[in-house]
Amino acid sequence: MGDRRRSPGFRGGRGPPDRGGRGPPPAERGGYKVLCVSSLHLKASDDVVRDTLYREYKKYGDISVRVMHEPDERVAYVYFRNFDDARDAKHAKGRIILFDKPAIVEAVYESASREEYEGGREAG
Repeated sequence: MGDRRRSPGFRGGRGPPDRGGRGPPPAERGGYKVLCVSSLHLKASDDVVRDTLYREYKKYGDISVRVMHEPDERVAYVYFRNFDDARDAKHAKGRIILFDKPAIVEAVYESASREEYEGGREAG
């Protein structure tokens, strides 16, 4: 059974892209500007989750936080403006404690662009 969690993404109404998960090693994929925080404590309200993540990660750069209710669990996404801020935050705060329960922090890798995927082929 695969990982079914999804990121709300940055691309408007086109639907959520797949979250990191399986695929090429990080060096071959796009970088990440989003962290997914899962295994959230059931007693932590959405506001508490949002406030805690904002407080923990704001020192690494400009961020926004969204709490999403997935079919099988609740997850939060921390959006950074650039790759370096997200990487620094992930390495410094790879685990967050909410109500004495550790939450899992994972990078959400960006997909390769169409040009990268097609290997720079010319149409014709």
